Formats: sequence, structure tokens, C-alpha cells
Amino acid sequence: MDLIDRYLNAIRWNLPGGKADDIVAELRDLIASRIEDREEMLDRPLTRAETSTLLREFGHPLVVASRYGNQQSLIGPEIFPFYFFSLKVALAISGALLLATGLVRTVLADRSTVQAFVQSVDGIWWSLLSCAALVTLIFAVLERTGWLTKHLQQWKPEQLPDVRDFRLKPKSVWESCFEAAMSLAFLLWWAGVIQLPNSMRPGMAVEFAPIWTQLWWPIFGIVAGRLLLNLIQLIRPRWRALQALLATATTAAALATLAALYHAGRLVTIVSTEMEPVKLAKTQESLDMALHIGLIAIAAIWTIQWLTDLWKLWRMRRG
Repeated sequence: MDLIDRYLNAIRWNLPGGKADDIVAELRDLIASRIEDREEMLDRPLTRAETSTLLREFGHPLVVASRYGNQQSLIGPEIFPFYFFSLKVALAISGALLLATGLVRTVLADRSTVQAFVQSVDGIWWSLLSCAALVTLIFAVLERTGWLTKHLQQWKPEQLPDVRDFRLKPKSVWESCFEAAMSLAFLLWWAGVIQLPNSMRPGMAVEFAPIWTQLWWPIFGIVAGRLLLNLIQLIRPRWRALQALLATATTAAALATLAALYHAGRLVTIVSTEMEPVKLAKTQESLDMALHIGLIAIAAIWTIQWLTDLWKLWRMRRG
């Protein structure tokens, strides 16, 4: 009995205080029943060594106590698929941003290409690890608060898309989640929560034109609207009128903002204390041209996407 008492006390130490007595009593009865069955099978009392073996089969005190805890794991099985999907998206976005920054620094560097790229992406693993830790922390908090679990329990089959909606190949969950994650990452960067270096290499930096400050709130509102649109597509896919309204409003605002940026002239200025003036001027000219072409391309893509989404919503409405 000494081994059993020590075993149960070790379990009690890790049990919730209010339930410890009841749980220990239940475990004591269960262990006694197993010992009785074993002794009946052997037709003799168990030795101390055999009792020890039986308790080892029963499980380590920490493992047994964890079965009665309120939290069995950091992230539960119901939330884990959402956590794993979000983790992949977050790591993909972070990796793409870090690699893009490294490539730009490599192009503008005076050192050898390999050396410049290695130094540019130095520390990428720590950045990705920090991103994974942040996503894990967020979902661990969601697991303990129960918010996401409650939301999942409130879903209704009536909210699922109609069968005819799938004939038009609606936007997939992956696309909506990816766009939502990109929008959220941009908003965090735009608000200053996430810091990206504006120094391309030692002695060179990029300064943003005043037009960006003037358009700070419009750009924030547009991206926030797109984030809301993506969330509605995920959670309430049948709210087509609201989707059409948000898509139209954000597209119109985006086109107006892109036009303002296009007519503003120079959007960023390269400042360098080491680059030769002639090379600096050519680099600035190439950057200006690339940015203006990029604005035109973004406007065209956004317009085409808007028209495509409206056409799909119209077809779904007609049935």
C-alpha cells in the first residue's frame, strides 16, 4: 500500500485542487480493482515488485494527472487544422518578404552576388522562428479562451454555398485565407507594428515621398476593406450583396489612390553617400519607371479581378 499511496499522492500534486479528492478516490478504486484481478489470476497476493510493475503499466503520475486537467494540449485537435494552415501561410508570406528584401539588397550591393545575398538573408531562420512562435502564441490564446471553438460550434449547413455556386469555381478557401493574411500583414507593417529596414545596404537608404503620408488613411481603409471582404467570403459566403458592395467600393478607392500616386511623380528617393552621382541618377530613373509601370499593372489587375468577381456574383444571384 505504501507504493500506491506514494503513487496517488504524486498524481494529486498535479490535479486541479477542487477535484483532487474525487479523482484520487476514483483512481484508488480503479487500482484496487486491477490489483484484485491480477491477484485472482495469480491466486496469491502481489509482491512489491509486481505492484510496482502494475503501477508502471497504469502510467506516469504526470501523464495520469494530465488526463484530468482542463487543458490537454497547447492547441487542441479542433483548432489544429486552422493553426497549421495559418502557420503555413504566415511562414510563406514572411519568407517571401525576407527573400524579396534580400534580392533587392543584392542587386544594389557592390559586393559579389553570393556574398551580398548571404549577408542579406542572414538571420532569416530566426525571423521565421519568431513568426511561427507568434502564430502559435495567438492560437494558444484562442484555444484557452475558447473563442474559435465556440465559433466553429455555431456553424450552420444553411450558410454553406449552394451547389450551383461551385459550377462557377468560386474563390477557394486558400485564396481567401492567403489574401486575408497578406492584407493583415500589410496593415501591421503600414501601422508600424512590423518594421522593415529602409536601408538597402550600408550608405544607401530609401526615403518615401510626402504623398504616402497624405494617402496613409485612404490606403489603410482600402486594405482593411479588402480584409473584411476576404473574411466575409470565408465566414459568410452567401452575403453576395455585401461582397459586391465592398468589392466595388474598395476597387474604386484603390483606382483613385493609384491615380493620385501615378500623378504625384517621384514616389521614393534613393539616398546614397557612396554611389557615384551618374549611377545613382540611373538607378533612380529605373526605379521611377518600374514603380509607374507597377502602378499601371496593379490598376489593370485590380480592375479585371473586380469585374470577374462581380460577374460571378451576378451569375450566382441569377442561379
